[in-house]
Amino acid sequence: MKGLKAWLGRVVEAECPPTTVIAFNLGLFETEEGCCAYLTGARRFDPDDDDWACDEAFTPSERYFPLDRTPTGSEDWGYVRQQVIEALKAFLVSDVGRHSFLAKAEAVTVGFDDGDLFRVQ
Repeated sequence: MKGLKAWLGRVVEAECPPTTVIAFNLGLFETEEGCCAYLTGARRFDPDDDDWACDEAFTPSERYFPLDRTPTGSEDWGYVRQQVIEALKAFLVSDVGRHSFLAKAEAVTVGFDDGDLFRVQ
């Protein structure tokens, strides 16, 4: 996803979430223009209950990132989610990413607001 890694880089360099925030979710939702990503942090993580991500304890000032349309111009949510997962994985192994609060978190997930969350870390 074009620009997603740069956005994450800006967020992790500009923000310092409270130490009580242990898990982060890269949420996704559909808009009239396509899809959008946003980052939140929570004080708890439960691998068996995705509602942990609704208990927002951290939101960065640059919270939202509009995503590029899919190559076909349609919004295939499965394709979008997979591309975001791959971009997040690439970010987490980058120089900036591996030293970030995301890399130190107990869990980092990706998912559409009305769907399942997929654990990336």
